[in-house]
Amino acid sequence: MEGSPAVAAVGTSSSLPTTPDAAHPSLEVLSVGEYDGTRFSLGPLIGLPRLRTLTARPGSLADPLEVAGLTGLEFLELGPQEWRLLLDADAVPRSLSAAAITPQDPGESPSVVAIANELLTLWDRPRINQAVLEGDLGPGG
Repeated sequence: MEGSPAVAAVGTSSSLPTTPDAAHPSLEVLSVGEYDGTRFSLGPLIGLPRLRTLTARPGSLADPLEVAGLTGLEFLELGPQEWRLLLDADAVPRSLSAAAITPQDPGESPSVVAIANELLTLWDRPRINQAVLEGDLGPGG
């Protein structure tokens, strides 16, 4: 695949059909989307020298723990369930400089903050403070 792009996407209508199609030594950024319920393996990407960024829609990875094999990642975006698997397995790549947690629905917000705090703790960063406010908003509130 001479001249393969440094940025690729799999799993969307305007993308490559599989991760092996995207795997190339020049690949730096990969986006994994949803495609008819297909889940994608990251195995073909392990060992790519320039892969620094991976974004994966919630539920799009066949085995989220394969992320641990991507040792050069600097940015990783996953859903809360995928992050939970990585945290529980102590498999969060230590090479990360930034992370994003993408919930599928707004009801996942409390778990997003909990996961973010666990990630921040891994790098000895300050945690996100939370406060619950209770009260009466008055008429019309």
